[in-house]
Amino acid sequence: MDPWCLVQLADGTEALFGFAVEHAGTGGLSWVLSTSVVWLDVEAGRARTLSGRRYTLGRRITAIELPTEEARIAFALLVSPHLEDPETGPPFAGDADLAATWVAACKMARHLKMDAPPLHDPAAIRDFVTSNMERYVMLRNGRRPS
Repeated sequence: MDPWCLVQLADGTEALFGFAVEHAGTGGLSWVLSTSVVWLDVEAGRARTLSGRRYTLGRRITAIELPTEEARIAFALLVSPHLEDPETGPPFAGDADLAATWVAACKMARHLKMDAPPLHDPAAIRDFVTSNMERYVMLRNGRRPS
């Protein structure tokens, strides 16, 4: 996970939020929220979570230092609902469904080595997802897209 930050959740546990370069559950190249951290060694750059997943950790940041609009939106969508005070996360205004689709389109674009559609163009986002979904699914299933 690089970059990553540790977040305190409303249930009192801590979880990792960051960019997963590799991830068995998501295919990697995406922003993820882990399950609760059960072991963390910041010096060694390693962590293990309640799900049993082991993480190699890169550069540690804070939620305020999230590097891109995609990161801030992903944090708002994945993490903020689990915070004691959701308002403490990076600010997010706009259509949450559209933003979630755009974040998914960004992930698809990275896997397919393409440019992502613009955030504020709903038609372009829908068109991108529709026209690239088959190739993306093939790639995720280990088949070479045509």
